[in-house]
Amino acid sequence: MQKVIVVGAAVVDVLLKSKALKTIKGHQMPGGLAMCEVVGGKLEAEESMVSSGGGGTNVAVGLRRLGEAVKMISRIGNDDLGEVMTKQLEKEGLDLSLLQKGNGKTGLSVVLVSTDGARSIVTYRGESGLIDSSKINWQEIIKADWIQVSSLGGEMQFLEDLILFAFNNGVKIGFNPGRKELDQKDRLVKVIPKLDFFNLNRMEASVLTGVSYEDEKEIVKKIADYGCRVTAITDGKKGASVVVNRTWIKMDAFPVDSVDDTGAGDAFVCGIVAGILQHKKPEEYLKMGLGSGASQVMKLGAKDGLLYKNDMGRWMAKKLKMVEENI
Repeated sequence: MQKVIVVGAAVVDVLLKSKALKTIKGHQMPGGLAMCEVVGGKLEAEESMVSSGGGGTNVAVGLRRLGEAVKMISRIGNDDLGEVMTKQLEKEGLDLSLLQKGNGKTGLSVVLVSTDGARSIVTYRGESGLIDSSKINWQEIIKADWIQVSSLGGEMQFLEDLILFAFNNGVKIGFNPGRKELDQKDRLVKVIPKLDFFNLNRMEASVLTGVSYEDEKEIVKKIADYGCRVTAITDGKKGASVVVNRTWIKMDAFPVDSVDDTGAGDAFVCGIVAGILQHKKPEEYLKMGLGSGASQVMKLGAKDGLLYKNDMGRWMAKKLKMVEENI
């Protein structure tokens, strides 16, 4: 069991799954797809859920279930939603001694899910976006074996401070950026060489590197040039890959029926990080990430599908197509 500190968002997720939600093509929308309902319409939902969410809590719970000792740095409000959040996280066995509490509102996300598992999310970050670095017990961070950071809403100074502190004190650190960090490309690229793990999807990798989305190998080469020790690139239902010491390992996704894609990326991170901490080989921790992500999308919400350590074996026993090459 390794000591892990997870830093990132803590929001309450309200999920609604409805047959009436339609995913349609729309040339005016980024990516060409939109989830739609007529303006003024009133939908019926077949399923609902209220649970803890946000990249920070998702990764923290996932790593705890996979056997690690986890503390979480995030921020919630002194309100009813904050109480809901803490009760759920305590049931998962998380150490909340580093969780900050402010006087504002706890963050909230409304997640709309269609029958094919696609989802659209509206998020109010609330106190979750106001983590106070001056109130962090930095001596506790030194004791950790690993720090895993989810998107910090573009707070690059805080991110840079975390990464530099970890690097200077010999604590391994991983980062999964969000759009607001990727928008600050120059600052992000400068800290990547100090990371032990960096994770993003193929579209994000294309944007970050400035390489065409279609030129996958060139994207991977450019990512490798950034100098992170382990980089993972997810590619949706096509699978994922890792780059370690300029060896590129690609693996197909597990064929599963998706109920809800919420939290799939966070689950993938959990599998990879747990595998690294458990000293697995690159092809093994890539498979752990894919298994964790596949399990997650088979359930509604961001946590119900997160694997426990004892469940990982049956995913690892399954065969997946793998390709390895030097770049």
